[in-house]
Amino acid sequence: MIDEPAAREIAQTNLSPDEAVLGVARELEQGWYFPCVMKVVDTFAGVIVNKADGRCIHVMVDSPTSRDPTLYDRGYQFVFYDLVVLSVEDLEQAVHVLHALHPTIVDTYYKFDRVYRVRRGMTEDEIRDRIQGLPSVFTVALTYQIDRLEEARDEGWFSFRLLEYRENR
Repeated sequence: MIDEPAAREIAQTNLSPDEAVLGVARELEQGWYFPCVMKVVDTFAGVIVNKADGRCIHVMVDSPTSRDPTLYDRGYQFVFYDLVVLSVEDLEQAVHVLHALHPTIVDTYYKFDRVYRVRRGMTEDEIRDRIQGLPSVFTVALTYQIDRLEEARDEGWFSFRLLEYRENR
């Protein structure tokens, strides 16, 4: 288990002393949150260091996590996610929210003696088709979209699980 002084050292190595000054630590259930003041460009509001493995995530300015660091303890610990939809109670609201999260899909095609893989955003129809068979997985980045997903959870439109997206599992 990583204590506060060790977490501060890890956080500081992820931000150059020329870039930022770390504030007073706030202990979360699964991590240590260090608000920071950027010396040049205000892009980060802080850093969270995971207590178990020391992994850092930068908290972006004006992101939901900057307003409520406890979102980290609710599973918002990564940049990219596999969002697993487990059940759907309101299909249209689910499609609307999922589309707003900008899930991506990779189109693979062959042309000019070469294989191309192109990532693109999913359409609402593709999302609707995918959630017809549950569970279904969507690849998303949630830095600024956490509020929409939490609203869906609170309203009961669909249930989900968040896992870290890893390119090569």
